Amino acid sequence: MTKHRSRRQRKKLHIGEFQEFGFAIKTQLKADAREEVFVDALLEEVIEPHGLEFGGWANGGFITKAVRGSVSAADREAVITWLRARPDVQAARVSELVDAWYTDFVADEALTSVMA
Repeated sequence: MTKHRSRRQRKKLHIGEFQEFGFAIKTQLKADAREEVFVDALLEEVIEPHGLEFGGWANGGFITKAVRGSVSAADREAVITWLRARPDVQAARVSELVDAWYTDFVADEALTSVMA
């Protein structure tokens, strides 16, 4: 049985029409790649221009919208396209959009390979 919650409660709890989505990424860099250069480029070239936030490091993390709201499929595709174009990325895996507030962990089995 679901609880009836007011609009204010749903907003505060990030549920219903206020649910927010993000996605997980996991990367493997080539042996000669510098992690700092990769993370700086990720932030400057794709995260900030799309109004996103990234929590993690060169080996992976979680991407959400910088302001209230959900990451779009277009934002996810922009990150995938950027990862595919990077010469220092050996392998990359990305999850589907998941609840950004109530997903504790995205298992490796839930990540899809995006590198050819």
